[in-house]
Amino acid sequence: MKSVLALIPAALLAAACASRAPADPQAVSDANEQWQSIRAAYTTCAKDQADAGMASSASAQDLASAALKACQPRLDAMRAAFRDYLDAQMVSSHGRDGARQAAARVSQDTEAKTRNYLVRHIERERYVAKLH
Repeated sequence: MKSVLALIPAALLAAACASRAPADPQAVSDANEQWQSIRAAYTTCAKDQADAGMASSASAQDLASAALKACQPRLDAMRAAFRDYLDAQMVSSHGRDGARQAAARVSQDTEAKTRNYLVRHIERERYVAKLH
């Protein structure tokens, strides 16, 4: 009887942490595809913006920054979609807090990697243009 009484607080704690059931695996898969698709669209947008400004005399870093700024709404959409994807898998409020932090980190990493790619892309394209 004592062991049953000892399990009651643990059961209540587990019930409090599990505020909702895990999402449908298909919904999680769809959310995963969605955020990755938006991430690819962001990268493509930034590259297209950089290509459009290639003839300007701006430095590669300035051109990359302008391209990223023009595509900021897509990065924001990617952050929201990634957070939704993680939220769909979380069952506790603590997990959802972690999802927000992870979404911010993925957004920062995506922007940094895209910036590095754009600077190298711009430098290469300008070099090739000088050769011809």
